[in-house]
Amino acid sequence: MAKDKRPSDRALVQAELHWWTLIPPGITGVIKCQFNPSTLKISKALDWSGEKSPNFNSPFLKYAGGDSATYSLSLFFDSYSEDPPKDVREYTNQLLALSLRGAGYSMFLVPYAMPPFVKLVWGKITLFEAVVAQVDVSYTLFAPDGTPIRAKADVEFKQNEILGDDIIPAQNPTSRTDGRKTRIVHSAQRLDQIAYEEYGDSRYWRVLAEANGLDNPFQLLDGQILVIPQDY
Repeated sequence: MAKDKRPSDRALVQAELHWWTLIPPGITGVIKCQFNPSTLKISKALDWSGEKSPNFNSPFLKYAGGDSATYSLSLFFDSYSEDPPKDVREYTNQLLALSLRGAGYSMFLVPYAMPPFVKLVWGKITLFEAVVAQVDVSYTLFAPDGTPIRAKADVEFKQNEILGDDIIPAQNPTSRTDGRKTRIVHSAQRLDQIAYEEYGDSRYWRVLAEANGLDNPFQLLDGQILVIPQDY
């Protein structure tokens, strides 16, 4: 009888940036993150307006629309262990190309070309369609001949879609009425540890297992979105 794999035996799911251009049409690509990001921060701002009145402590606010959601990634690239070490710009230039018209293919020959659209795909996470707002690349290690072989890249993305309602789709979109939050976990974590962090008592791991439909509470996946019930 085959034994269940331990979390550490599971294959690591690699985060990817899928991009495509409208003009020129048909140009697509995938940037594989050499190392998965350790954090993923998503922001969404709303615009509310109201007029002050001496008769009230605060104005009645009217909804004036939503701003584009944003998210940011800090990515690490290292070619030091390769023999011979290759230029790490083979990785970072792919990110920089996301800030160029037509991903660098249009030059000045194609009118109306814009930088490409991008979507983060990481295991069970697929974020909204976005464009690159800013790229910062820092080269931190160099070979004796000056070739950069290690780098860190901070990339900011801005939502570029008007029809999507979910900024980040939930695992169970039919159950959203009770008080809950979510957190992204990885395969080295256990439910009892997470229960202690969230509730102060590791015995509440059964609450997490039931809320997420987990048969084996010790087999979390990299990038898995875990529902954390607040009312139990």
